[in-house]
Formats: sequence, structure tokens, C-alpha cells
Amino acid sequence: MSLVINHNLMAMTAARNLNTIYNNLSTSVSRLSSGLRVNSAADDAAGLAIRELMRSDIAVLNQGIRNASDAISLIQTAEGAMSVIDEKLIRMKELAEQAATGTYTTAQREIMNSEYQAMAAEIDRIANATDFNGVKLLDGSMVQSHSGSGMKIHFGTGNDAAEDYYYINVGDMRATYETGLRVGNSDDRDTLRTTMLNAASQTASLIDSATDADGIFGIRYSTDFNEEAPGSATWNLYGYVKVDSSRDSISDLVSEINAGSQATGTLTASAFSATTTASNFVGSQSLTVNGFSFTFTSGGTDTFDATNKTGNIALGTLSSATSIAIEIGGYMNTHASTLGVNAAWNGTTLNLSAYAGGADGNSINTVSGTTTLSAGQATLSGGGETPLTASAYYDEANEEWELQIQMNHGGEKYQVQIFSLTTTTGTPSIVGGLLTGTSMNGTGGSQPFYGRLPEGDTDWMDDYLLLDEVDEWSQPQNGSGTTEWDGADILTQSGAQVALSAMDAAINKKDTARANLGAIQNRLENTITNLQIQAENLQAAESRISDVDVATEMTEFTSNNILAQAATAMLAQANSLPQLALQLLG
Repeated sequence: MSLVINHNLMAMTAARNLNTIYNNLSTSVSRLSSGLRVNSAADDAAGLAIRELMRSDIAVLNQGIRNASDAISLIQTAEGAMSVIDEKLIRMKELAEQAATGTYTTAQREIMNSEYQAMAAEIDRIANATDFNGVKLLDGSMVQSHSGSGMKIHFGTGNDAAEDYYYINVGDMRATYETGLRVGNSDDRDTLRTTMLNAASQTASLIDSATDADGIFGIRYSTDFNEEAPGSATWNLYGYVKVDSSRDSISDLVSEINAGSQATGTLTASAFSATTTASNFVGSQSLTVNGFSFTFTSGGTDTFDATNKTGNIALGTLSSATSIAIEIGGYMNTHASTLGVNAAWNGTTLNLSAYAGGADGNSINTVSGTTTLSAGQATLSGGGETPLTASAYYDEANEEWELQIQMNHGGEKYQVQIFSLTTTTGTPSIVGGLLTGTSMNGTGGSQPFYGRLPEGDTDWMDDYLLLDEVDEWSQPQNGSGTTEWDGADILTQSGAQVALSAMDAAINKKDTARANLGAIQNRLENTITNLQIQAENLQAAESRISDVDVATEMTEFTSNNILAQAATAMLAQANSLPQLALQLLG
């Protein structure tokens, strides 16, 4: 190599080697200070990708362990509450055994039943109150979760049902509910169930084809009933239910009633006087209801043209406003399904309601051609309320389907009743509820629920007129002590004997649920062990990729440190070599 002074190639070579060694030394320092072999993608691109996937799986597995641990705590909470329920059931069975013997009087059994019902109520309270992190555990909620599969416990890294989750399903542990243990009196919602309106199936016709008998009955309800003062209750009309060719099965009636209350309105003969007769209507008066126009005549017969929406009401020689109102109401009821309106009368006032339940009836418009007939409002209103629910009930004892009507709100003050109508005048019969007698008096002594049936249709009422509280309708709830299951009470010796079997069934249902929870808890504990092993082994694999081998890296560091010192010394020497040229120049 020539001796030159413009380019110090030896110094440049030493500087380059020193820079390479220094970079290697920096990498070793980074690895030794962090403990990681891979600190950036440049260290190991493939290794970094694999490590991050492993890290995510490890984090999910650890969270899955916590999820499973939380589920165990949830199960322990539920199982602890069920152990208390077990104590109550044992006491209830003990009371049933005590009441089942003949050495006690009825009064003494009433005392036993009082404690029996208190135990049932306490089971309800425990089942309704037991929760974990706001999740109800024993009230049947965990049966409804995830479409009836129960509560999903997730612990895997994916979403495969066979690998990553399973369900905890706990039945209804309440005592006095149909879906629960079924011991004790539910005392829940006022319920009416007919044995007269029955059929072999939900869709079979209730109309006798031999006589072609239609039927009609009314439904009313109260939200302020007081058993101590039943006459003070305010009764609200839910609607009139007509059984005819358009709806002749229990299924049809259920759908109609569940559509909601009927819209209502009034039509009043406001200009009537004591001397009002049919002649006051003939020729000059007209009535329009829901688009149908009607006239009045004193002779002839009633006519009804559904196509052209016209008709004539023959009033004959009627000589009072009340009888005229009754006649008009009867005409409307004859054609109610087409006209869309039912009519009930109260003196000279016709109380109108939509033929169909629900809010749709609010569109029905009622007006009069003169001031003689005065509509209370332009359209019917108030339809669509749902204070009660109808359902089809299968009576196993009689092997038949029956109509059931039940209030949607529990407690004594929420009552439902049905009533049958009369052909002309008189008080309709009350069916069901706690009200004694047959008075339909409403506010101010009015009779707002009188029904007017069509003239000449003697079959309309048929069986429906014969409905009565004692023989045809039952009231299995609302404190009556006749809840429809064994074990409802121990008021009698025979009832207590039956309750013993019911208690066995309740205890067995509770024990089955409790044992199932114990099995799930053991399964969860095994799941946690398995997840811990997975996380541990995956962590070891991730460590082999990610963690630095300190011994090897320290050896590399020492080597690079020595080389760095040597390169630094040689760079210093190389920087001084060009000074040799000065000797030649001198």
C-alpha cells in the first residue's frame, strides 16, 4: 500500500470494523438488559410473529382460568342458597307429615299450614334474591339464557362448542311457581277458567252445528278491588266476546282477547223525552256507523246491505227512548261482525265497543244525521290495553281444552270477571272474582255493561247464558287456596298426605339441580387445571422463542467488547500513520 495523506484507508477500515462490532455489542446489551432475544422484528421476523400469537393465546387462557374460577364462585353461591332451600323443604315435609295424621283438628292444621306457606314464601324470596354480580341464579332466568341452553361459560381461545365453552343450566327453584318446585299456594294472579266453553282441541268449534248456536259474553276488570268493600270497586269494560262463524274455537277466542281491550264510545238519544216514539225517527233521522248509513221505519222489517253499506232499522210502534235505544243496539249486535261495532245499553245511551279487540277499533267513526242521536266522540277510543291475558288450558281430568283468562298483575285488587248478557233488560250474571252477588252497578249506580241481543235469535246465548260462578268457572289463584298442583296446602288430612309426594318431587328436583351444579363445579376445576397446563407449556414454548440465553449472549458480549477495544486501539494507531509522511517531506 502506498503512503498517502489524502485518504487514510487503514483508519477507514478500522472505523468500519469498529462500527460493526459496536452494533453487535449494542444488540447484546439490548438483549441482556431486556432479557429478550427478540426485541424487534429485525431480530427475528418469523419468531416475532409466532411469539405474538402465542402471547395472545396465553393471555386468553389465563382469562379463561379466571372465567372458570368466577363460574365456580357463581355455582358456590347458587349451591349455598339451595342448601338453605333444602332446610325449608325438609321443614315443609315435616309439617305435611304432621298434618297428615288424624289426631289434629282443622284449626290446628290451619296453624301448620300458616308455617307451611311461610316456608314456601321464604323459598320464593331466596330464589328471587339470590344473584351473582347482578345475575339471578335460582328464579328460572338461567334456563332462558342462550335460548334455553343456560348461562354460557367461555374459557377457550376460540368459539368452538366442543372446546371453548359450555353451559350452566339451573332450573326454577321458586316454590310457588308453575315452573318451579310447585309446593305452597302461589296466591298470584286472579284467574278464571271455564269448564263450559270446552272442546276436544284448541281449534275445534265451540258452536253446536246441529243448532248453529252463537254465543256472547262480556269481560270486565278492576284495579282497585277491596274485598272488605267490594261494592266500591271500579270496573272497566275489557270487551264483549262473540263466538260466531268468524271465531268459533278456543284458539280464536284467545287470539281475540289477547289483541287487547276493545275501543269504546257512546251514542246518546240526547233529544229524547218521555213522549218520544218511533214516529220521531221515521223519515227525518239517520245514523252513520263506521261508514254504514241507516234509516228508520215504523213498519216492515230490518234490512242490512253489506255491499252498499246501507240498512234500515224497523222500530215498529216503540213508544219510549229506552226501548228505541235497545232496538238500535240489538240491530247493531245482529250485524256486529260486519259493522265492526258491539252495542250495550244504559237507559237512552248506547255504549259502543269495537267488535275486534286491540287499537284498530279506534278508527271506527260514529256520527248521526241529526241532533236527535248524539255521538259521544267522533271515533271510538281506548282500545289495545292489555291488563289481562287469555290462554288455552288443557284439563287432564276432563281430557278437554278450556278457556282461561288471567290478570297480568298479581294481588287482590286486580280482579277479572266475566258476565253473561240478557235478552232485553235486567242485571247480567257475574262470573268469578271475589265479588259476591250479581250486581253490576258501576260508578253512580249506572249499568254500563248491559248487553242487547238480536231479536229472534234464541240460540245466540245457548250455553253462554248458563255460565255461573259455582259450576262453570274456577278461580285457582289469588288466595283461594286452590292452586292447581299437589302440595298447595296442608289444610286437610288428605291434602297433607298428597303434599308428602309433592314434597318428595320438589326435594328431588332441587337435589337433581344441586347435584348437577356439583358436577359442573368439578368439571370447571378440571378445566382450570387443564388450562393452567396449557398456559404453562405455551409459555415455555414462547420463552424459547423470545427469551435470551444469558450465558451465550454474555459470551458474545464479552467477545464483542474485546474486539471493540482492539478496534478502538487500531483506529487510534491508523489515525497516526499518515504522520510518517512528514519525515519524508522534512
